[in-house]
Parts: sequence; structure tokens; C-alpha cells
Amino acid sequence: MTTNGALPQILERIKSFDKVIWDFDGVLSETEVLHQESYRRVASDLGFVPTGDWYTPLIGNTAFNNWGTLIKCGLQATTADIPELEARREQLFTSLAGAGLRFSNIGEILVFAFDAAGIQQEVVSNGDLSLIAESIGQWGYDGVLHVVERQPDADKLALLEARARPGTITFDDTDRYLRAAEQAGAHAVGVRHGHNSHCVLTDPALNIDDGRDFPVRSNECLQL
Repeated sequence: MTTNGALPQILERIKSFDKVIWDFDGVLSETEVLHQESYRRVASDLGFVPTGDWYTPLIGNTAFNNWGTLIKCGLQATTADIPELEARREQLFTSLAGAGLRFSNIGEILVFAFDAAGIQQEVVSNGDLSLIAESIGQWGYDGVLHVVERQPDADKLALLEARARPGTITFDDTDRYLRAAEQAGAHAVGVRHGHNSHCVLTDPALNIDDGRDFPVRSNECLQL
């Protein structure tokens, strides 16, 4: 795992933060390749074969929003079909995940470090909250990582904006959530992986080694 110097900076300043907000997919767990495959298979079963860079617009968004995007792109379904489509996808995703989701290298290092420093940690995600809670329990951090409740069709943005503040550090792999955290006064750290090379992210960025080649880009956002 390469970190562009971000990880030592975070560890050096760890006691200056009073709360951590984690995204899950692509940050605490390297799940994007599984999500991509689950959407692809369900869509293909309905005769819609995604092509090109079809998955990029889906990253970081709610399942309801993602199915709406695929429907607009030609998937033969309606918004009334979304609950059934998502139930099929969730079942497939769980099957692809097998015995459990892998805890990311970043998560293994930093969740332990923040916990040792006595800092509150929350997970604010657009993913399946029950699966997230189950994974956290398997990793042994169910008493450390608090999963914030969210309505199934709601975007996590409002939850993030309500919780991010000066003294908070957030980790995300999607630009709009990083910008929202920064605007609320939080330190925002972008996480780079093979599925979000299109994102600008926050400088410095942490990189997840998910076995893919990706460029490292940064902008002029808040420095740690």
C-alpha cells in the first residue's frame, strides 16, 4: 500500500481529531469490484449488457439512484421494479463476497490507531447497512465502528453534513462527499483505488492496493 506520505501525517496528528467518519465501500473494504459485477449480472439477466465506462457514475451513490441511472441508460425496468432488482443484486453481492468482506489495509491500520487514541469512529455509507454491520463484527470492531442508520432510498449526504465539523476527519473515495465534509469544516482525506481514477480527491490521498493500476491525482484542497 502506498500512501503519498498521508498515513504518517495522520498518525502524527491523530490526537488532534475528536471524531472519525468512514465511508465503507472502497475505503474500509475493497468492495467496488463486487458491486460492479453484481449490477452487471442482474442487468445482463434482463437483456441489458453494460458497455464502456458504465460503472463510474454509480460509484458512491445509493442503490435506488444507481438502478435509476441504469434504467435511463436502457435497462428495461421501471422505478417500481427497483426493490426487486436490488434484492436480487444484494443476494448476488452476498454470494460473491463469500465468507466475508476483506478489511482494507487502510482500515486495519487506522481503525486500530484511532481506537487506541480513544477517538469516536462512525461509518456513514450508502451501502447495505446490515452487511456492513455484519462485516464489522467479523473484523472484531463492532464495539468500535458505529454504523449510522440511513433510510434505504436516502443519500448519505445529509448524514455526513450533520456529523462533519472542525476536529472531524473523514475518509471517502467520492469527490462530492469529500467536498461536503470540507465545507462543514472537517479534514477530508480521499482514498484512491482502481475504480475511482476519475476522481480528483483530496490532497494528500491514501491509496488502496486493490491489484489495479491507477493514476494518482490530487487537487488543491485542504491539507492535513
